[in-house]
Amino acid sequence: MNLRINRSIAEQTKVSYAIESAGPLPYDIDCGEGINTVMVPPAAKQAFKELDFEMMRPYPHSVDVKDSIIQYWKDYCPLNYKRIVLCDGSVGGLYLLNRLFLERGDSVLGIAPQFSEYVTDVRMYGTNVTGVPLKKENNYRFSVEDLLAALTPDHKLIYIDNPNNPTGQAIPLSDIETILAAANKNGTAVIIDEAYGEYIPKKNSAVSLLDKYENLIVARTFSKGFGLAGLRAGYLLIPECLAPYIANITNPYCMTEFARSVASKTILDESFLEILQSKTAEMKKQMYRPWKNLSIAHTCDTVSISMITHQNPEIDLAAEFAKRRILVISGNDFENIGQNSVRLRIPEEKDMPAVLKAMEEIDQL
Repeated sequence: MNLRINRSIAEQTKVSYAIESAGPLPYDIDCGEGINTVMVPPAAKQAFKELDFEMMRPYPHSVDVKDSIIQYWKDYCPLNYKRIVLCDGSVGGLYLLNRLFLERGDSVLGIAPQFSEYVTDVRMYGTNVTGVPLKKENNYRFSVEDLLAALTPDHKLIYIDNPNNPTGQAIPLSDIETILAAANKNGTAVIIDEAYGEYIPKKNSAVSLLDKYENLIVARTFSKGFGLAGLRAGYLLIPECLAPYIANITNPYCMTEFARSVASKTILDESFLEILQSKTAEMKKQMYRPWKNLSIAHTCDTVSISMITHQNPEIDLAAEFAKRRILVISGNDFENIGQNSVRLRIPEEKDMPAVLKAMEEIDQL
């Protein structure tokens, strides 16, 4: 049967590590998926104890999570219900934004490497994507000058993940503001994906710029720092002018009542985040050694992910970790890096010695 599926989808091949598992993974140590294995939020554990089956009988209408989001950001931006869009993790919000903005032939500007699932979805709309390379000779450090040099009036969207995935580097807020100001002249919307935002101080978030720039949209999730990836809870913070348009296409029930209840309590446990950042940095610094063949791209100590590269381009670095039964994300799943690079997420504390041992062995190859 010759079914007529969307041509933009038929023309694309998905490049992303975010795929449904075909079964149990043959690994002993998970340093792959961007989840929090370092510690569990006490507020989340308590919130789960308070769940009741009766909460699931009606459709989800609770606004408790929006109230908590407003409280969480009150010192940085005066939010209201219309400016908060609940979604299935931050990735669900990114899909929604692409649906809102993109049409065949549009142009999107970003960096490379960055969150590959977003890039794949953008291409499904038949758009032109420009990924400004993070330069190897600069240890993959973000350059606002390089991005601005690539920006043209034709770019309908700019997408920046901050902290960056896979390097784990935090882009200075001053650079984000420079991008917003330049993009605003052309009517270009800027999406700042702060999926790993809980790993850096709130003062570094673009949320503080929301009232200054109407072209800014911030995506956040409970999947990373808050350790609730299986809950599927995230949100967008948008300019109020976009609210009626997003209301036309969003699913108001995409976050379950259980998710709303647990997330509303977890987000207010800010003392947990301070401990998480400190503990993550303590573990991550154990990888900072004078390696012979391995190198770590420019990164932020408190962010749970790093990009590791072997100087030999023939080395399949993910495969080498796999031989030692450690799951990492291959550089082949990102743009501008290859098989000799991987994204490695901080493991559970008990597994850190085994990860370091594997790195020592691979460093000798």
